Amino acid sequence: MNTLEGNAWRTLAGFEGIGSSALWMIADYLTQQRKTASWLFENPEKFKEIFHAGPFSLAASHGNKLKNLAAGPTGKQPITVLHPFHPDFPERIRGLKNKMSVPALLYVRGNMEILKKPAIAVVGKRNTGAMALAVTNTLAAELAAKEINLTSGYASGIDTAAHLAALRAGGTTSIILAEGIRHFKVKPSLSEFLTKKNTLVISQFEPDAKWAPYMAMTRNRLVGALSQALMVIISGPEHNDSGRHSGTFNAAISAQKMGIPVFVAAPSFFNDPPAGNEALIARGCRAWDPASGIESILAAIDRNIKKNYPKQLTLFKQNGD
Repeated sequence: MNTLEGNAWRTLAGFEGIGSSALWMIADYLTQQRKTASWLFENPEKFKEIFHAGPFSLAASHGNKLKNLAAGPTGKQPITVLHPFHPDFPERIRGLKNKMSVPALLYVRGNMEILKKPAIAVVGKRNTGAMALAVTNTLAAELAAKEINLTSGYASGIDTAAHLAALRAGGTTSIILAEGIRHFKVKPSLSEFLTKKNTLVISQFEPDAKWAPYMAMTRNRLVGALSQALMVIISGPEHNDSGRHSGTFNAAISAQKMGIPVFVAAPSFFNDPPAGNEALIARGCRAWDPASGIESILAAIDRNIKKNYPKQLTLFKQNGD
């Protein structure tokens, strides 16, 4: 994590009033100028050109600290900061920045080559039945067999079951956190299968940030943004009787707004049809019969996704975004 440019972007993100939109504005400006974020700290007056306001007084004071930060210890568990100029920053995220608020910084640990693979997100409720878990296991194993990366959150239930099934089948997985990456701990159920080669852990939050409800909803958007399609196994209603939002429902609607295909397991497949699944299909998500397997999904999102994985980027890239 301790590179000069990585620390410059991380420091920018720490300024009051600087969110994802402002970071993307900075990235666009620096791209036009063919400069770097560390250069911006050496020339803080340039902030005026970006935001049409006075220079950030903090920029100058932080500029001298960046080199010391870059030379600092990396710790026992190295973290990489993926910023807009990092060669491994996901193009699929960059392609969405003008459509919805997406992070300009990602903190990652693990195999970054996984970001180059086609990916499908699998999401669902924490508390679910055996039938939903069986569907999850089969789907994740099929994705692994097709060399498609599985993306999901890190909640109990469907999320964890999906990661486990993909890894057990010899596939890869991306774990998207709703907290800072330094809080990540390998769950006992995954410890036998999770390695640095088959897993990438990703967080858009500061490494030491503690979990908060809003972070879970924010994370849901990233789960979809890093994927070429999102699969809902079983969802609660948009709001429960207490008015609490469903994270799975939120993830599906967020993906839909970003133009990412959303497939929902057909309610009729389950003995007790999930109300959330019915509502999502009514909102325009695509019904999917789990008995049909993954082939119908692959055909719907990209007829060539099964071929030449290393060269396959994303639907957004192919569409010219």
